[in-house]
Amino acid sequence: MGAPFDADAGFDAVLTGRLVEPVFQPVIALHDRRPVGFEALARGPQGRFHDAPALFAAAARAGRSAELDWLCADAAARHYRKAALPELALFVNLNPDTLATEPPVGLRDLYIELTRHHPVVLEITEQAVMREPGRLLKAVVDARSRSARIALDDVGADPASLAAMPLINPDIIKLDRSIVQSRSRSWAVSQVVNAVLDEAQRRGAQILAEGIERREDLDAARAMGATLGQGWLFGRPGPLPERVEPSAEPLARVQPREVACATPFEVLAPDAQVHPTTDEMYATMAGNIENQAAQTANPAILAVNIGDGELDDAARIGYNQLAGRGINVFVLGRHVTALPGGRVRGIPLADTDPLLRERSVLFVGSRYGSGTFARRHGSNPRDAYRAGVCYDAEKVIEAMLTLVNRLPS
Repeated sequence: MGAPFDADAGFDAVLTGRLVEPVFQPVIALHDRRPVGFEALARGPQGRFHDAPALFAAAARAGRSAELDWLCADAAARHYRKAALPELALFVNLNPDTLATEPPVGLRDLYIELTRHHPVVLEITEQAVMREPGRLLKAVVDARSRSARIALDDVGADPASLAAMPLINPDIIKLDRSIVQSRSRSWAVSQVVNAVLDEAQRRGAQILAEGIERREDLDAARAMGATLGQGWLFGRPGPLPERVEPSAEPLARVQPREVACATPFEVLAPDAQVHPTTDEMYATMAGNIENQAAQTANPAILAVNIGDGELDDAARIGYNQLAGRGINVFVLGRHVTALPGGRVRGIPLADTDPLLRERSVLFVGSRYGSGTFARRHGSNPRDAYRAGVCYDAEKVIEAMLTLVNRLPS
């Protein structure tokens, strides 16, 4: 828990007194300018905690962000349940750390009841996706099992986090206002727009443009492939209307990826050519994939399983160099520590984990994927592994999920 701030005096009373009220901003279908739903936003009591940035900043300093998140979600759900808007979706913001925690019992019951009568869209902030991806991905699976949709929020606010988009597999991708309102044709803006368009076309997701305040923003949003929009041009945050004519635009629902309790070899080998391979040859295959990571200028994730092998100093230095350039690097192995050094994240493997018999290097970017995988075959050094390579991005992402899901909290 953070140290108390004098300016935060009284924040505890906000939580204990449940002094948070929701306001709602319409989410509009661009083709007819009618709402498909409303996003719930939070306001505190009059005073220093009234505006959302100050309210959530105080919660973060107090170490009570999840508590505030659930309080806001509870208030929004109760207001929405009372409103006569059965065809319109409720968009609720939840920090990934909050979504990865168990909600209060009463709120879970309220949420289950709400989903029986309304579409619900859980918004996940893109910038924080990779902090606890294992727990977050499990929470996403649980939310979808309860019929909720997933929106990835603030996409483009931090281009380096674009690589997480394929792992979350969102139904709705929300372009950050900084992208929508930009009149620049910079490489960074083009990179975000192209990656979002590619993801939406491959998976059937919808693009929602935030921050539409002027006609020029609306034109830019349409040019970026958005079919949904949000912003002052359509309505400012306020109370829910008593009546509204909803849009006929349906909300997308993507096909969830299989999150197998398996290994990369089990995911990739059935559809790939697998050959007997020596230690030296597999090292060459793995090096080719790692070279792709070293040469990319785009956001990416590199997941490496060394099984029961050792992480030597040269590999540690190389992975830290990649992490220093903004690539998310995960290393798994029996002898790997949770923090193997620098910005690299480690996943220690249990003695019974089937990954101990395998090796893999999986590389996923916002628009591509490649990997090599191997399983120990015998004791003969000329035939140590059966190994293969894969350049099917969808299969590589599925294989990577088997590794990222092992990341401890």
